[in-house]
Amino acid sequence: MSATTWAWVQDSTDWGFSNAGVIASRGVSLLFDTQFTLDATRAMLREIAAATSDSAIETLVISHQNGDHTWGNQLVPGAEIITSAASAEHLCHEISPEQLTHLSRTQGTDSTSRYAAEHFGRFDFSGITVTEPTRTFTGRLKLTVGDVTVEAIDLGPGHSAGDVALWVPEDGIVFAGDVLFDGGHMIVWSGSLTACVESVDTLLATGVETFVPGHGALMERADVLAFRTYLTEVRTAATAYAKDGIPLADAAARVHAEFAGNRAHPERLFTATAGAYADAGFAEPLPTLDLVKGMADLAEQPS
Repeated sequence: MSATTWAWVQDSTDWGFSNAGVIASRGVSLLFDTQFTLDATRAMLREIAAATSDSAIETLVISHQNGDHTWGNQLVPGAEIITSAASAEHLCHEISPEQLTHLSRTQGTDSTSRYAAEHFGRFDFSGITVTEPTRTFTGRLKLTVGDVTVEAIDLGPGHSAGDVALWVPEDGIVFAGDVLFDGGHMIVWSGSLTACVESVDTLLATGVETFVPGHGALMERADVLAFRTYLTEVRTAATAYAKDGIPLADAAARVHAEFAGNRAHPERLFTATAGAYADAGFAEPLPTLDLVKGMADLAEQPS
């Protein structure tokens, strides 16, 4: 992307295949996010080493605590691991590698286990040690990587309970984490769809033209504006259903019918609908496994 900035872009809308980034200058580097498995992280680190002439990774900035962005952290020993205070606080609520392995390998008869097996059964989570952040921040944090200055932005809740973006001003690039999805529907773990819109607004306010989403291909400013419009339209529709007293699951099915479109994983619209219901005061934010069940049930409904 420049002489000092690289993006690891898997260009995939499938669960678990996330993007990352690296800034390298004067023999040192900063890594933004790791991968879902140790093997996937090793493969990424080999490519990074080749691209950056083996620059030492001194800093690892984490976008949020989902395993597909953090479960390779142990392979960057000695690096300072930085994330927002809200992100770090949520770590204890995340599903563990062992729990996800069990869920995706269980031959259950319920929709949740079927959904987990379909989307996560392919991954090998063995050997993973969940590695915690060593430094947290709130607001904004400027970091120096050789001759390059970057800024970590605490976005607050949105996709997750605490999201972080990385802005590279001199290159006009933002690494957005899962605040942005290219080609796939948004997942709202935080319980607030409005917070997702506000996070996108913060990214747009940087003025950059190029964004690296958490999943999918690179996005230009017009793509991000279109993504914001999609979020607000879903919010408007879901909020109207909430005010009409439509039960959440029924409303999610209606939102699915209206907004599924060509984006991958339209069942994720259950999480967006739940977020809109919570924003409007018609429901409490749902715990993670309830959101997964809602997605799984919606995925099995006839189109």
